[in-house]
Amino acid sequence: MTRCHSEPHRPDQGLAWKEPDPIDFRIETPRLVVRLCELEEAKEVFDVINSCRDALLPWMPWAKTEHHELSSTTEYIAKQLNRSRKPLTPDGVGLAIFDKATGDFVGGTGFHDLRRDTASVEIGYWVRADRQRQGICTEAVAHWISRLLTPQDSGGVGLRRVRIYCSAENVASSRVPQKLGLRQEVHQRQDYFVPDHGVTDRLGWGVMADEWDTREHRAQQSSA
Repeated sequence: MTRCHSEPHRPDQGLAWKEPDPIDFRIETPRLVVRLCELEEAKEVFDVINSCRDALLPWMPWAKTEHHELSSTTEYIAKQLNRSRKPLTPDGVGLAIFDKATGDFVGGTGFHDLRRDTASVEIGYWVRADRQRQGICTEAVAHWISRLLTPQDSGGVGLRRVRIYCSAENVASSRVPQKLGLRQEVHQRQDYFVPDHGVTDRLGWGVMADEWDTREHRAQQSSA
């Protein structure tokens, strides 16, 4: 997203970022646990997605095309486990969000569009319908950004930059980077097509490692 056509076709080594080995994908926040799903949790994930499929649409197009059978969810989880056990691809890794008190599966996050030349990633997130408006995505994303931007010698992933994009009409999603104080960098008119909805404006936010407070899990005041 929002890159020149030549970049993916003529890639440059650039910063040549390399991931830590291993990467610790597990994160605990005051209310949540963010981690990789295990295969035995596929039924719970499938049931949650199936129960709130309509609420995830149109902003999560995968809710229409994927996870219609338990085998699809099992395959998805296996794919994320495999991705986490080898050098990361641009596809990144999807993580699950669990309620720490109950152990319930409540949503997802993760990263994709990994760019080694700029040591940067795009992240996404969603929450089940019956747990919306509880700040779950904001809390999970805040701590996830901290892990991504923390230097590797301090236990982090050691990236330099995190990006978030969404449709301008997806108000709930846009609130997350706004609450965390990320700088809005993109407003591209009629540049984001949402299946079964139409063409919308694209919004984008970004934060650099030196702009992010990894203790408070939010952007420093100077970058807001």
